[in-house]
Amino acid sequence: MLPDEAWRQRLNDPVFVAFSKSEPIGIMGLLRFRPRKMAHRATLVMVYLRECFRSTGLAKDLLDAVIDFARGEGVLQLELAVNAENPAALRFYRRHGFIEVGRIPCGLLDGDREIVDVIMVRRLSG
Repeated sequence: MLPDEAWRQRLNDPVFVAFSKSEPIGIMGLLRFRPRKMAHRATLVMVYLRECFRSTGLAKDLLDAVIDFARGEGVLQLELAVNAENPAALRFYRRHGFIEVGRIPCGLLDGDREIVDVIMVRRLSG
């Protein structure tokens, strides 16, 4: 559980929400690294798109909006962790320029099941 101050700080991080007829249908957040020497990096978080809107191009539109914003803020590298058992997400990120740089065994727990997290990175410039 995060302390109250950490939650307050997260309110300063950008969140991108897609709507259909005033209903939220997708979300992506961007968490920038705070230390000065790491401030050129950001992590893609809270990625979700309602199932009926998948494969419509909306996920790409959301990702493009996040990338455009990140570039404007001086972010040079976008990072993420994705469930190794989610092949559709892995394909999506690879298609959009992310490369796998590592794996975290037991990155996620689903009950007693240990699931690998795949760490991916996309350079935004350079």
